[in-house]
Amino acid sequence: MEKLKILLIVLLAATSGLAVSMYILALILAPTESPLNVLAGILTHGFSPDLPFFIPLSSLLFLSTVLASMVGVIYFLVLPEMKNYASGNGKDTTSVILRTLKPDERKVVSVLDAHGGTYLQKFITKEADLSRLKTHRIIAALSERGIVHVEKRDNTNQVSLVKWFHDGMHQ
Repeated sequence: MEKLKILLIVLLAATSGLAVSMYILALILAPTESPLNVLAGILTHGFSPDLPFFIPLSSLLFLSTVLASMVGVIYFLVLPEMKNYASGNGKDTTSVILRTLKPDERKVVSVLDAHGGTYLQKFITKEADLSRLKTHRIIAALSERGIVHVEKRDNTNQVSLVKWFHDGMHQ
């Protein structure tokens, strides 16, 4: 939230600077006319051909600098926040995912967590008090969502919580 306030202040300052510079440019170009009429004429008809070359160039340079600085501020202030929000690690992400799990999925995850993050599927079935088919379906859904990793072991599966999820539960 603090970065958003900084971003808004910088954008407001850049917009104010641009408005003031355009007003001063209008006063320089035609001191006897209304600055708003001069700006409207520039916007509709472009710069007058008898102007010195540096005036339109400096205006264009200032405008491009303001735009580049606004893009830079957005990139450096907002993008890291978005990356932190979207990254799949940390306790916050794990707690959000835990809240989205169905009760039976939470049972399976808690059984896995109680056994250090890895356990055999046939024992998960017994401890979670679920049928073999229900356990299989839940583990398949959790695997598809990237929460568990399943590895074949003889006549059962070894189910493991993925590292970032297990670490996020214990931070």
